[in-house]
Amino acid sequence: MDKYVWWTEEQKRFADEAEDFAASIMPRDAETRWTREFPWDIFKKIGERRYAGAAIPKEYGGLGLGCTGACIITEALGGMPGITRVFGGNMLGGLHQVLSHGTEEQKRNILPRIVNGEIGAIVITEPVVGTDAAAIAVEAKQKDGVYVLNGKKRFIVAAGLATRYMLYARTSNDPEEVRRHRHLTAFILEKGAKGFTVEKINDLIGFSNIQNGVLDFEDVEVPVGNRIGKEGDGWAVMTGGLNFERTIISAQAMGWLGELLKNAVPHTKRRVQFGRPTIDIPTNQFKIADLVLKKRAARLFTYHTAYMWDLGKDTTIDSNLIKVFNLECAMQASIDAIQLVGGDATTLFYPYEEIMKVAKVDSISGGSMEACRIGATPGVKSLSLT
Repeated sequence: MDKYVWWTEEQKRFADEAEDFAASIMPRDAETRWTREFPWDIFKKIGERRYAGAAIPKEYGGLGLGCTGACIITEALGGMPGITRVFGGNMLGGLHQVLSHGTEEQKRNILPRIVNGEIGAIVITEPVVGTDAAAIAVEAKQKDGVYVLNGKKRFIVAAGLATRYMLYARTSNDPEEVRRHRHLTAFILEKGAKGFTVEKINDLIGFSNIQNGVLDFEDVEVPVGNRIGKEGDGWAVMTGGLNFERTIISAQAMGWLGELLKNAVPHTKRRVQFGRPTIDIPTNQFKIADLVLKKRAARLFTYHTAYMWDLGKDTTIDSNLIKVFNLECAMQASIDAIQLVGGDATTLFYPYEEIMKVAKVDSISGGSMEACRIGATPGVKSLSLT
């Protein structure tokens, strides 16, 4: 893993450690993709090493390496698309929300759980609500010191696997509060709550060893103490969390680009056609050059954005832009790598197909390419203005 001059010595050492760890678990990840088994043992090892706490301050048991550290470990794990999907979006799920909006008591309770590898989930999408997240319909009504949830959520990564669910619900239908985006509230919902069930598991592309599903809420009681921020703060909590999540998703894509290069280039050196290695064919050289270009540009853009996070700068525009750039790079790079390698790349023995599929999924999840483009355009209103 190439290191940047602005990284601390601790971050540089962490990059070496993360690479070694990723190499040690890749065979097991490949095995679970074939058997379609969730790799609990891998996530146990991640928890033992406190890797999910890379961005969490040391006072809460984390590694204190900032957003840069979170991107380093995510990139290292990126050769395993399913692992990074759960790690980036779910083990880190709710991290930024709690750090920025949680009470000190909530930080002391939740952050060490993330550090120790507890799997979380981000719960936004509903049967008729996707990109327009302000239209969330799941209701949370306060009654006798608790909030009562009713409704459904869908396309939830780690549904049923997660212990902690970062959930957003509607707490007001007042037109003025809706106009001001003060109608949503954020909650941490714990697994096992009465009335909280997994309705079904979806069979999605790119999810061979992880799961995604539909959640059902029937008079589910959530303590007021599990509310993140004040009532009506949900939109601000969500958008800040999505900006962080988009940075981490972009780091996943860096790992995919590295894996494509690692597999495709040696293949072209070995494969002989027309009496010469296929790497000597000019059109193949162009594809390899484009792969290198995409990887280097994506890494520089992403780690600069992570550095801005660590400096406390506003990264709203760059967090949106890097998701667009990296995911579109990863999608095109996977297609080019398959073409570069040829028939072997269409078999499941290689990672090309898995990367292509998860790149397509992540060009929708965490904010579609279209929504991110609008979110990064100065002076243009967000799509989510229900």
